[in-house]
Amino acid sequence: MNLELFIARKIYFAKDRERKATPPAIRIAMIGISLGLAVMILSVAIVIGFKKEVRNKVIGFGSHIQITNFDNNSSYQTTPITVTDSFLVALKARKGIRHVETFATKPGILKTDTDFQGIVLKGVDRQYDWSFFRNNLQEGEIFQMDSLKRSSDVIISRYLSDLVGLKVGDSF
Repeated sequence: MNLELFIARKIYFAKDRERKATPPAIRIAMIGISLGLAVMILSVAIVIGFKKEVRNKVIGFGSHIQITNFDNNSSYQTTPITVTDSFLVALKARKGIRHVETFATKPGILKTDTDFQGIVLKGVDRQYDWSFFRNNLQEGEIFQMDSLKRSSDVIISRYLSDLVGLKVGDSF
């Protein structure tokens, strides 16, 4: 028999009034332990949910895997790599790969009449998976890409738009 169970039985089931702990003290202790355990379970559940949301946002803006050029470039600008059609077909044929797309990033400055902010632009092609933005876009709409002309449309975060004072449809 373990020690904790032995002591608990002696206190709770004692016939002697002097040895028996008062029932209110036991109830208060049980309520305190129950509340403490409930708070711990709730905090673990909140942390797990928060971790999942952060991971989904990071993956939504980037991806699970990015294949980039290996160099000592410490800037946000990506160096292009050669992507052949056979390479793309081989990637798409692999089990577990749902979508393959090309992208480019370049640092820049977003300047308005009153303010400016450093940004990283991400260029995408027509095969870009817009599902993350469809689910999270709060204002405006996702622009359509035309193969015949370049687009100057951008999607920026609400945080960045508030910093520089931009609204949907503004130009900069």
